[in-house]
Amino acid sequence: MQQHYVERDATEAVVAAQWSRVLGHPPASLDTDFFAAGGTSLLAAKLVSALRGALGTQLPLKAVFEAPTFRGLSTRIREGGSSPHTRVLTLNAFGRGTPLLLVPAASGGVVGLHRLGGAPIDRPVLGLQARGLDPADGAPCATLDDIVDDFATVLEKAEAPRSLHLAGYCVGGILAYELACELDRRGWDVRSVVLLNTSLYCPPLEAADGAREKLRSIVDEAGLTVPEGEEPDTVSVFRLLTSDDADTLESDFAQFEARLKVFGSVGAAISGYVPRQVVFPVRLFSTDDRDDPADVERTPHEVTDWPDLGLPDFWQHHVPVDHFEMIAHEPTLRAVEEVLTELDDR
Repeated sequence: MQQHYVERDATEAVVAAQWSRVLGHPPASLDTDFFAAGGTSLLAAKLVSALRGALGTQLPLKAVFEAPTFRGLSTRIREGGSSPHTRVLTLNAFGRGTPLLLVPAASGGVVGLHRLGGAPIDRPVLGLQARGLDPADGAPCATLDDIVDDFATVLEKAEAPRSLHLAGYCVGGILAYELACELDRRGWDVRSVVLLNTSLYCPPLEAADGAREKLRSIVDEAGLTVPEGEEPDTVSVFRLLTSDDADTLESDFAQFEARLKVFGSVGAAISGYVPRQVVFPVRLFSTDDRDDPADVERTPHEVTDWPDLGLPDFWQHHVPVDHFEMIAHEPTLRAVEEVLTELDDR
């Protein structure tokens, strides 16, 4: 299992990314103290400067001294109105390489991906967030084409850099691959697509069934008790989460329900996916457990794996840890940066 704290929202993802970049390691828990973890006054100034660049805000230096824990600093940013309420999120504003765009997986956001915004990734890092994750955006996109068109339009409106590497973890790799195709069609310079343990076993799934699967996983991960013989429902699980003593940011039912709907919509959108041929470089970082046996069993169509597609510029890197550990695995992060740097130098 992962040996680091997993952030809970976009604000914590940004803080964790810059914390990792400044100190060389992510926060170990919500209550990790910046100074106890190796921070100094000079490093506090560097952290604030990095957060200002990522958040586009004038965060005061005293914020780190007044709220030195990961929880405290993240809360200070939220309460100060600097939380990144945007579809295109900046995890890191600085670096030498071509910018990297992180495309969300089934969760619809950047939660869990903060290490790709921190050291050793030496380039600006952007993160996309799916439509519907914020209830004010409206319903999530229903098809893969809709998701891709929406992402491309959001990037154009945000005036994102027109030359990009794209990366996606798990099913996010499929979204990154298809988004790269669309951006290439629109004239963007797609430098590469990095697939982080992306499987091509995509069994049939209805959006409502995907949302129920996510709800059951939330129940299991939170250790909640559901009456025997009953299926968890959204309202009861939300009540259990908000009444439990566990650390949670769940406070708005509409946002909680929206998160489930996004998960279900992404799962339904990639059902039966078969990739097309592309001309840009594709790099696959793969663990031994990349293909979920349950997904393999439920996928009715014949699957041709990435290495067998005959892509003109393809390379696969074996990752010696499991699916959940890889996005915090320091050697893998270094290998990703080395691949991106090599492609930049072409």
